[in-house]
Amino acid sequence: MDIKLSGNVIIRHQSVPECQWCDKAKEFFEEKGLKYTVINSDKRFFGEVMKNTKSTAVPQILIKGEFVGDYHDMIKHFEKEKE
Repeated sequence: MDIKLSGNVIIRHQSVPECQWCDKAKEFFEEKGLKYTVINSDKRFFGEVMKNTKSTAVPQILIKGEFVGDYHDMIKHFEKEKE
């Protein structure tokens, strides 16, 4: 499966229903006034995402269609943009 996603995307795994980092990522996008999509993935889809990103982080976050990592990586990404 070749996964092509664009925009700002938060990919959650359905086995982590209380995902505080997913919620924090959503809050961050909302505070910045940025549109985003949340994908609640099953095990198979998340497995494919992990193969593509080579990351086991939850959530998996894409900014403008580019994988940046988890919540902490997303914050670093936006801090770099400020520089």
